Amino acid sequence: MTFGSILAATDPVAVAVLLNELGAPPRLKMHVSGESLMNDGSAVVFYHIFSLRFFYEMGIPGIGEEVDWAEGFALFFRLSLGGACIGVAFGIGLLVVLYNLNRRLSGEDSVIQVVATISTAYLVFFTSEILAGCSGIIAVLFCGVTTKAFGETLYNDSRLSVHFWEITESLLNTLLFTLGGCVWGDIMSTEAYTGDAKFVFSAKDWVSVLLYMGSCLCGITW
Repeated sequence: MTFGSILAATDPVAVAVLLNELGAPPRLKMHVSGESLMNDGSAVVFYHIFSLRFFYEMGIPGIGEEVDWAEGFALFFRLSLGGACIGVAFGIGLLVVLYNLNRRLSGEDSVIQVVATISTAYLVFFTSEILAGCSGIIAVLFCGVTTKAFGETLYNDSRLSVHFWEITESLLNTLLFTLGGCVWGDIMSTEAYTGDAKFVFSAKDWVSVLLYMGSCLCGITW
C-alpha cells in the first residue's frame, strides 16, 4: 500500500505537452492539472498513513508507528478534511483582501493582489502541514478552488495574475527537478553509514529502479 500510494501521484507534464501539440484549449489543460493536484494530495495523505505502518514493521526503533484500522481512518479524516477546512478558511480571508483591493485604476493594488495570492498559498500550506498536522497540499488546493470560485471577478488585472503564476510554476518545477537530481546523484555516488552498517547503491538497486520505472511507464501508458 505504501508503494501504491507513491505510484498514485501522477505527473501531468507529459499530458500537458501533448495537449499543447494537439491545440487543445487551455481550460482543458487547467482541468487536467487540477485533477492531478487533487490526486497528488490524496496520494500524500495515503502515503503518510501507510508509511507509518511500513516503517514500524521494519523494526527500527523510533521510526514508524503501529497504526490500526481505527487510527488509520482517524488520520485520513484529520489530514484530508482538516486540510480542506483550513484551505477554505484561508480562501475566504484572501477573498476579503482581494475585495478591499478591488480598485481597477490602481496599478499598485493589482500588484498587491498578486502578492497576496502567493503569500496566502505559502501561509495556508505552513499552517496546515506544520502547525495543524493536516495535509498542506489539500489545504492549498481548496484555498485555490475557493478563490477561483468566488474571487475571479475581484482581480483588477486577471492577466497579470495568470502570467505571474505561469512563470512561478515553470521556475518552481525547474528548481524542484534540479534539486531532486542533485539529491539522487548524491545518493548514488556516496556511501552512507548508519552505525556499523554501510549502504552503497549496488547493481541490485539499479535493477529495482529499472523495475519501478517500467511499472510506472506501464501504468502511464495504460
